[in-house]
Order: sequence, then C-alpha cells, then structure tokens
Amino acid sequence: MYLKKKLLIITILLLSLTGCTNLNTLDLDSLTDTLLSKDVNLTNNVFDGYKYYLPKGLKLVSKDEYNAIVKDEYNNTYYFYIDVISYYNKEKANYKENNNAYFSKELESNDKNGYLEITAIENTDVYFIEYMYNYGKIEAFVKENEIKSAIINMSSVLSSLQFNRTVLETLIGNKVLDYKEDTYDVMKPKGSTATKDTYLEYEEKYGVYKGYGDNNTEEDKIEIEEN
Repeated sequence: MYLKKKLLIITILLLSLTGCTNLNTLDLDSLTDTLLSKDVNLTNNVFDGYKYYLPKGLKLVSKDEYNAIVKDEYNNTYYFYIDVISYYNKEKANYKENNNAYFSKELESNDKNGYLEITAIENTDVYFIEYMYNYGKIEAFVKENEIKSAIINMSSVLSSLQFNRTVLETLIGNKVLDYKEDTYDVMKPKGSTATKDTYLEYEEKYGVYKGYGDNNTEEDKIEIEEN
C-alpha cells in the first residue's frame, strides 16, 4: 500500500510538471527547465547529514561517504558526488557555458544553481554528461538515445537532495580544509578534456569506486549490490 501511494504521488508530480507534454518531445533546454521548475520533496535514501530520492529504475549500487554509484535501467553507471563543503560554506557554482560542447547550460531554479554540460566523445557513439545542481553532481557516459532518460533521472535525484546542516556541522566542521581542494576538482567541468581514453579509464577506475573524501574508514564504506 505504501509503495502504491508513493508511485501515485510521483505520477501526480510528473503531471503537474509537464501537463500533457511528453518529456521526450522536448529539447534539452526545455527539458531541464521543466524538470527543475518544481522541487522534488520525496526521499528514499537517508544518510548522516543528507538525503535524496532515487526514482523507479535507478538502483543504488554502492556508497562511500559523500560519493555513490547508481545504475539506471540501461545499466549505465552514474557517478554521484555530494558537495557538502560548498553547501556548508553557502557557495554557488561558477560556470561559464562551453560553446564547443554538445550541450552546455547554466542552471538556476528555486534558489538553486549549477550547470549541465554534455560532451561527445570523439570516435565513439558515447556522450559524457556532467550534471551539477543543488550541491550535487552526477557524471555518466551514455548513448545518444539515452541522454534524455539520463537527464530526467539525474534531475529527479539532484532536485530532491536535502541537507541537515546541524548534523553536517558535527561531521565536517573541523575537516573543511581537508575536503575543499578535492571537492573543487570533482565539481568543476572536465568534459573539454574527455576522450575515448577517458571513457575507458572511467570504467576501469571506478570498478573499485573511489571519489573525494577517501580518508574515511572501511566501516564508512558500504556495498549495496554486487553485480
């Protein structure tokens, strides 16, 4: 009964966002505007200091402090980073649109900001998505016909991200400088340097997932699912 009720709420939310519009008929610019026009207030993943919602079709595979790996219905891997440092310092993303990208847009909605940059990987049929919004960032390599589906999924997750400042102050208050540099490197766009080798290296590198904030103990690392 609880699951049915949640699915009904999601359906109503999507209808309120799009009316009778089919999201897949929208161009990427209109799609992001539509998806970010209202906040997602649902949550189904709660951790120390933050929580977020993973819509149906997405599966949390592993989590390591403020990083996570998520799989979608096409078995694409989403690399999810949560920027608690910028949230803690109340910093805004500083992004300059990239005219050389397949798609590049600065995002601003509901007092939240970020960017979406999509880069075509030369000599492949793969595209690199970097979606940073609301102090979270998701990166993924997908096929062209999967881009819109990925954007819809990523928008839902990032829009739903909520923080508990009181808890975060106790967790990172004395570690801000330790995290600051690594966080900056993760959150800044890297699509202009993405190549076929980058794509291949990602799959190899993230076979054993490792992101910023890796000074945590083994007890902080959890494997959700073994594929």
